[in-house]
Amino acid sequence: MAKILLLDFKDSDCRRFLDEKFDVELKETNWKTGKVESLFLAEDCRVVFYQAELSSYASGLHAGDSENFEKIVDEGGAIVCFVGNCQEYHLTNIIGEIPHLKFEENKLPTKIYEIAEEPYATIFAQFGPYVSHAYELFPTQNSLGKSLNLKEWDPPYNGELQVLAESYRNYPVSFLLRKGKGFYLLLPWFGEKNLDVARFVLNEILGEIPPQRASGAKETESWLNSSDYFFPGLLDIRRQMDEEKERHRQAMLSLEEKIEEIRATEQEPFNRLLTAEGPDLKQAVVRAFKYLDWLNVIDVDEYWRHVIRIKEEDIWLVDEDEKSVEQLIRGSELILVTVRSSESGATDDDCLLLQRYKGRRMQEFDNTRMKALLLGNYHCRTEAKLRGVPFTETQIGEAVNDGNGILTTYELFKAIKAEKEKKITKEAIREHIKNKVGLITFDC
Repeated sequence: MAKILLLDFKDSDCRRFLDEKFDVELKETNWKTGKVESLFLAEDCRVVFYQAELSSYASGLHAGDSENFEKIVDEGGAIVCFVGNCQEYHLTNIIGEIPHLKFEENKLPTKIYEIAEEPYATIFAQFGPYVSHAYELFPTQNSLGKSLNLKEWDPPYNGELQVLAESYRNYPVSFLLRKGKGFYLLLPWFGEKNLDVARFVLNEILGEIPPQRASGAKETESWLNSSDYFFPGLLDIRRQMDEEKERHRQAMLSLEEKIEEIRATEQEPFNRLLTAEGPDLKQAVVRAFKYLDWLNVIDVDEYWRHVIRIKEEDIWLVDEDEKSVEQLIRGSELILVTVRSSESGATDDDCLLLQRYKGRRMQEFDNTRMKALLLGNYHCRTEAKLRGVPFTETQIGEAVNDGNGILTTYELFKAIKAEKEKKITKEAIREHIKNKVGLITFDC
């Protein structure tokens, strides 16, 4: 049982607070774990720090869990939220509904006007330069420092809101909401400084939440834990413990640096297959095909850059490289790749254009050895593993009849992941894409 909960923080953050003797535990939301389960809190939990930086768009997760968090506030506790790049329901499903909460993008997140009242002024003065995301939270301008009775907005809701900081357009980006005996504190995203801000809040705003004491120790005997009273044997063991902690801390820092390096160089480029749109998505697809050792991955826009014409398809794939591109597209097996993205499924136009483009290129290049491939990041706002098949049975049937392929970027991502796990070879992936018609999936 712990009085302080870190929600969606890192293990290293929790360890740092434990080392500082704060009574803290770590939990993750279902958006992080991919699970579907209720989020239960320790009975003596008094403070929650929540990092809301989430890409998942599964809006039904944690529905009904907010009662556990609202109870903490009603009984005198506090919930502190760092609002990063997320959706409103990532907050409200956890902490409960807040009348008129509406996220609006803020083009200048570091340009903040803060309240003069301490200790909140110090938060923004000290950590403001680290703000990387600051949604405008309410459609009410010029309310800095004012106390707003939310009962006037929504009669059933009894709470008093104080605006702590505003955007360059004078819309609230941070506020304190007093409700029951406790409060909610919504702050911008301070990035790597979120934990330092949380420590400041604990020490300067929530001083009544004390650091953890040794189990069973009496209040009057706590001074006996001072090293001033330790015999040499105990001091030596404590010194060894400190050395082990430091070695462990250094090892974890080294591992975390390696994680970030691998994430930046190996993981992130392929993650864009699942999140990107437009030109960024096309470049992610080009990179993926090159990773699969396709001998010629030709960006059509780049190939025709000096020619005024409608480019139509996005990429040409040819598994030969001993001839010029001009010779290859006129005499070799050619895959015409059209890249699309959408918040919903594939449209009939997406699929019909495949055969149209292929017919035009066959005639233009005098080459019938062609296959068209539709590669789509469909349902792009939904977590990838929760997406259904974006193609209808009719669309799949037409692709089969025309000898074309339809493939999702998530399926391509999974194939590359399987290749890195040594479950399939790059050659097998290429051959499957070349030979399979209709809906292309990988059994690996």
